[in-house]
Amino acid sequence: MKIERFVDSHTEGEPTRVLLAPDGGLFQLTLPELIARWSVDGRLAIPPECLALAANPRAADATVCALACRPAKPGASCGVLYWNASAPLGMCGHATIGLARTLRHIGFDLPRRASIETRVGDVVATSLDDGRFAFDNVPSRLHAREVEVVLAQGGVVRGDIAWGGNWFFIVRHDGLAAGGRAGRAMRSHAEELAYAASILDGIRRADLRAGPENDGLIDHVLLSFSPSRADARARNFVLCPNGTFDRSPCGTGTSALLASMAARGELAAGVLWTQESAIGSVFEARYAALPDGSVRPSVSGRAFIVAEGALVFDALDPSRSGSWRESP
Repeated sequence: MKIERFVDSHTEGEPTRVLLAPDGGLFQLTLPELIARWSVDGRLAIPPECLALAANPRAADATVCALACRPAKPGASCGVLYWNASAPLGMCGHATIGLARTLRHIGFDLPRRASIETRVGDVVATSLDDGRFAFDNVPSRLHAREVEVVLAQGGVVRGDIAWGGNWFFIVRHDGLAAGGRAGRAMRSHAEELAYAASILDGIRRADLRAGPENDGLIDHVLLSFSPSRADARARNFVLCPNGTFDRSPCGTGTSALLASMAARGELAAGVLWTQESAIGSVFEARYAALPDGSVRPSVSGRAFIVAEGALVFDALDPSRSGSWRESP
């Protein structure tokens, strides 16, 4: 399978790189076939040269790659596999919006409501009349409340563990939870990055796990703060598995937050939630309640095409596979 063509976009500030077949269309492998090809001992492992497509010097550190492939199920428009510079992702909300925008850009026959297969379940991307895209996410749910994590520098934080297509540890500083802490504003990106990283380190040291999805790996931290915009309900800072923060309001993180608030009785089904990001961009979201107690979030935002072209793999390039290694 030759990866050659790409289209870059950003969704509310967070970059997506859609990878296309040499003819500029979908890869002919289905998602199950792709996962089987890239699995080792039953575990999905993105090849290093593909991880490198989401990292410096080929891309900004925050980039998520989306490999678009042939659907496996009748009625689906395509399959997609997401990853960042460190590992595969379950779902990716901003990249789903970016993928839908990209498919329209390249002339792909994308229905107004398009079913898209991801490795954690099918989602539906919808083209809105105002140019935005929305996606109905996989069922999302609260897994555990007020879980304690001990920090290496001392102290304890308490947060909810929730699924929104990835596993999140959610720490609330927004002042919105009933009986919760007083709200505070987000500090500098560097301060919140260090704070979130210390929480993720505590999760890893304690070997804290979640439910069966994605082997229970809690690899995202969401900090929720008071908003800086008058039209937003809260502002989040999301630490991603590769050590970067999400510049968008994070679609899977927003989904996990909605699931947590729904379980706590803090947000009713169908009520609009406007989520601000670390850089001030916004997603609009709501959820529908499902019979099993989980929720189906719907999240909308804007995506913009910024570049398209062909990838070049130079055999003498020390960074061809993402790490600086001089050729012999």
